[in-house]
Amino acid sequence: MNITFAYPWVLLGLGVIPVLAAIRFVPGLRRRSRGTFILSTAANFEEHAPGWRYYVRMGIDALLLVGLSLVIVAMARPQSVQGERLQVEGIDIYMALDMSGSMRAIDASRGEIRRMRQSGERPTNRFEEAVSTFEAFIRNREHDRIGMTVFAKDAFLQFPLTLDYQTILEMLDRLELGDIDEGGTAIGNALGRSIAGLKDSDAETKITILITDGDRRGGNISPMQAARMAQEEGIKIFPILVGEDGPALVPVEVRNLFGGNAKTKYRRQKFPVDPDLLEEIADETGGEFYRASRGRELRERFHQILDQFERTELKDRSSVQRTERFQPFVAWALVLLAFQFVVRYTVLRSFP
Repeated sequence: MNITFAYPWVLLGLGVIPVLAAIRFVPGLRRRSRGTFILSTAANFEEHAPGWRYYVRMGIDALLLVGLSLVIVAMARPQSVQGERLQVEGIDIYMALDMSGSMRAIDASRGEIRRMRQSGERPTNRFEEAVSTFEAFIRNREHDRIGMTVFAKDAFLQFPLTLDYQTILEMLDRLELGDIDEGGTAIGNALGRSIAGLKDSDAETKITILITDGDRRGGNISPMQAARMAQEEGIKIFPILVGEDGPALVPVEVRNLFGGNAKTKYRRQKFPVDPDLLEEIADETGGEFYRASRGRELRERFHQILDQFERTELKDRSSVQRTERFQPFVAWALVLLAFQFVVRYTVLRSFP
């Protein structure tokens, strides 16, 4: 178990405590108060030792300083960090998942959709197929560190490299289309964030799996610029173009003009694709380009990519748990401050 602080900079306040202690306990630094009676000489009092009140007052002042120190430590929020340090053999993988509007498309015919709905099933779109495939892939991994970026109009880090598969699955379960702006396909930005996440990796094998169904639209980094960055870092990119050729069916909510529940209908829509670009990205980095028209093919592509790589010894902290430890500091600070306050204004109280 290790102890860390959420706000370590607050501990700088402890530097004030020695200053206050010096002012209180070093005779030459104390501010001298003017007595009620002014005597011509104080020599007659030098033979008398200080009374018990003097030593009690010194102890009470020390308790005050200790209490203030405990308050400062509590404000820095001490935490205990527990986690299992794993040393395993694996590869480092970054997923770049397309969340643009075209991922709502369903790769099935109208007849297949009709049969699914009659049997009580709901047709799954490209995004849901990709997430389902990714979840199944994670459940079958043991020693591969995985990170993920999601992208549409812009790209965002979803989680960094980790072996904590349970957390990955929980985050994937909460991921939905519409979480980010769907109006674009910033492939270059997504690859750039993935490369940044793999740049400091100590693994021999570092790969990025790009799942998309469209052409590059938007983003301030071109896909080929990102591919050249990956090639320089020794990162291989494996693009997978999902979806069938030609127009695809997209669900549309149609409202009844006379009231009642909205109905889901499907209209055909064609989305721009650029398989040549994806193939060029793969060639630049030493990866390979794949197509997957259905979910089953997508799962096959995952295994084809990952089963060909060697493993490297990796280290990672899995299932890290942080526990707040400021409560005892607060409790003792309150006890000490309350005790010194009571003694100061009862036993040591001065009466005029």
